[in-house]
Amino acid sequence: MGIIRLFGKGILALLPFIILIWIINFVFGIVKGLWQIVFNTTSNNIIATTIILIVSVLVIIFIGYQFEKKQKNLFMGIFEFTVSKIPMIGSIYHVLKDMVGMFTGNAKEAYLGVAYVDLVGTRLMGFITKQEGDYYWVFVPTTPNPTSGFLLSVHKDQLVHADITVSDGLKKLLSLGMK
Repeated sequence: MGIIRLFGKGILALLPFIILIWIINFVFGIVKGLWQIVFNTTSNNIIATTIILIVSVLVIIFIGYQFEKKQKNLFMGIFEFTVSKIPMIGSIYHVLKDMVGMFTGNAKEAYLGVAYVDLVGTRLMGFITKQEGDYYWVFVPTTPNPTSGFLLSVHKDQLVHADITVSDGLKKLLSLGMK
């Protein structure tokens, strides 16, 4: 029984490394495939693929720099315009963009605050998204994957405003309450 326990702990210790290698291999394969399609090549040369990967990463870093500086470059403007015109894909893209903006703090309308909601004797942490009269719309995300959750309409008397920032609330959510 001790060997099985140690084997399990060894797997758990190696799991983050294995997942990282899998993700790198997955991204490497996607980049290689895309560049082969774009430039009509079938080269399996590791050096060429590595150079393509490095160039792709540098382009992504540049776009991230532009995004951080709140500058929209021509490429992103054309991309967003084109994607927004595609039925269904455009609406999915905009929902994902708004969601990423909320979690990174770059949204035009971020969360209004953090609050606790009493639900069947359990206090749930949620993010206030909108106020309508005496009611608040509160998004209660699941953890550690905050892309799903519950949207509740809560009367102001049943809501307790938390004394933490939205950023701290997100940290608490993503760290499973440890931070």
